[in-house]
This record gives sequence, C-alpha cells and structure tokens, in this order.
Amino acid sequence: MSENTLTPATTPATSPGAGVVPDKVSLDGLEQRWDAAWKSAGTYGFDRSATREQVFSIDTPPPTVSGSLHVGHVFSYTHTDVVARYQRMQGKKVFYPMG
Repeated sequence: MSENTLTPATTPATSPGAGVVPDKVSLDGLEQRWDAAWKSAGTYGFDRSATREQVFSIDTPPPTVSGSLHVGHVFSYTHTDVVARYQRMQGKKVFYPMG
C-alpha cells in the first residue's frame, strides 16, 4: 500500500485482533473518518486560483427542478460524477457544485 492511499481505519493491521471479522459491522464514525480523510487530501476542494486550462467545470440544475425525484435523476448524476472523478484523476481542478 502506498503512502497516498486513503484509509480511515482506526487501528493498524498489525494490532491484536486485526484480520478478525466481527460478528456485527460497526459503522459508527465511518462517515466522519472518510470526510476527514477527503478533506485532508483536498479531494473535493476547488482551487479558485487555477487557470482556465487547469479547470474542468460541470454545471447541473437542481435535481427536482422538472418534477418529483425519480431514478432518472440518479442515472444522470451518476454520469456527471464519473466524469468529475475521471477529470480529477487526470489532474484537473474540478468545479462541480451540486444543483
């Protein structure tokens, strides 16, 4: 595993009991740990000082502007999320406000 790999684990793999599958999975604090890891890495941050050549921008309307929320909204937002992630992997500064 590289130094840049994001792992919000609470204990190192070498600690006692590591590798043991618990009877019940605990999700307590999981979202907070990932939020902290993403914030620390700047995953969803946007650098407003970036040049036009460095920026990839996605503009989307509010999800229910055309009526009640339905599965088509998820379908269309999945496409834009994939494009945003790809552009981040290409080194672009992605501006992707939701709605």
